[in-house]
Amino acid sequence: TGLLGVLVNQFGGRLSDSLGRKPFYQLGPLVQVLSGLVGYSFSSNPLILVVAKTSRMIATTFSGTVMGTAGMRDVFQGQEFGIRASKASAIIGMAIMLGPLLEGMMLKRVKPGMEKVTYLALAALGLVGFFCNQLQLPETLPAGQRKAFDLQAALAGANPFGFTKIFTKGSPMLKKLATISTMQTMIDGKNMSDLGQLWMREHLKLSLESIRNFIMSFGFLATMSSGKLVPLLLKKMTVTGFTTFTNTTNMLAFTLRGLAENSMLYFGSLPFMLPGVNGASATALGPIINKEMAASGFGTGESSAWINNMRVIASVIATLLYANCYAFCLKRGLPCGSAYVMAALVGAAIPQLLFMTTVDKAALESKAKPAGAK
Repeated sequence: TGLLGVLVNQFGGRLSDSLGRKPFYQLGPLVQVLSGLVGYSFSSNPLILVVAKTSRMIATTFSGTVMGTAGMRDVFQGQEFGIRASKASAIIGMAIMLGPLLEGMMLKRVKPGMEKVTYLALAALGLVGFFCNQLQLPETLPAGQRKAFDLQAALAGANPFGFTKIFTKGSPMLKKLATISTMQTMIDGKNMSDLGQLWMREHLKLSLESIRNFIMSFGFLATMSSGKLVPLLLKKMTVTGFTTFTNTTNMLAFTLRGLAENSMLYFGSLPFMLPGVNGASATALGPIINKEMAASGFGTGESSAWINNMRVIASVIATLLYANCYAFCLKRGLPCGSAYVMAALVGAAIPQLLFMTTVDKAALESKAKPAGAK
C-alpha cells in the first residue's frame, strides 16, 4: 500500500498542478463506494478484499491527505495555515473515533452471517462524501496559476523518490526543515499503535475493555488538543518556541512511558503528549516549508505529495525500528520499554537537536512573518 501510494501521490499531485484540485478530491470517495460494493459482493474472498482495501487506502490518502493539503496551501499561508491544519486534524480525529463506534453499533444489530452489511455502510459514506465534495468544495487553484498540462512529464514524475529534489534543488532552509518535520512524524499514532497495544496487553496487563476505553479517551483528548490547545499555542508562541516546547514534551512523554511497566506512569504521561501529539510538533514549521517549496519553484500539488511520501518512508522505518528494538530486548531479557525511549530519541530528541544546531532562528522567524510585516 505504501509503495503504490507513493507512486499515485507523485503522479496525481503533478497532474493536479495542471488540472486543478477538485477532480482529484472525488477519487477517494468514488473508490470507497466501489470498494464497499466489492466487499459486500465478495465478502468471502480474502484476495479480492485485500485488493479492495488497498485501493481504498491509496485513493483516500491521495484525495484526503495530499489533495487536502494542496488545497489548503492554495488558500492559507503562514500561521493561518498551521491553525487551520490543526483544526482539520481535530475533525479527522473525531471521525476516527466515531467510525469504530458506529461499526460496533451496527454489528450488534445485524443477524449472524450478515456482518458484510458494514461494507454497504462504507459505500454509503463514500457516496455522501462524493456529493459533499462536489457541492461544497470549491476549486482552489485558479486557471491562471496552473502549470501547462504535460502527461509525459507527469508520468516521468511518478518516481517514488521524487522527493529527493527537495535536497538537490531546494533551498538550504527547506532541506533542514523537511528533514526535521519528517522525523517528528515518526511518533505519530499510526507508527506507535502496535507497540502501544503490545505494551498495554502484555506488560500492563490491561483488559480489552480497558484498552478500548483508553484509546477512545486518548483520541478524544487528542482531538480537543488539535482543535483548541495547538491553535492557542501557535498564536502565543514563536515558531522556535512552539517547536522546542512540543519536541520537549514529546520526548518527556515517550521516555516516561518506557521507564517502567507501570499503568500510572503510562497514563500519567498523557498530558505531556497532547501539545505535540500526532505530528502537531511540526505544525509551526509547515507554513515555512510551504513558503520555501514555492520559492524553490516546486508545484503545490507535487510538493505536497513529496512531503507525504517522505512521511510514508519515515513511518516504515519507525515501525521497523520499534518492532526490532522490542524483539531484541524481549529476547535478551532487557527492558522492553527501550522501544519507547527509542521513539523519544528519533521522533523528538534528534529533531530538536537538528533544529537547535542547524537552523538559523532569526531567518526562520523572519520567514514566519506575514508578507510586509516588519
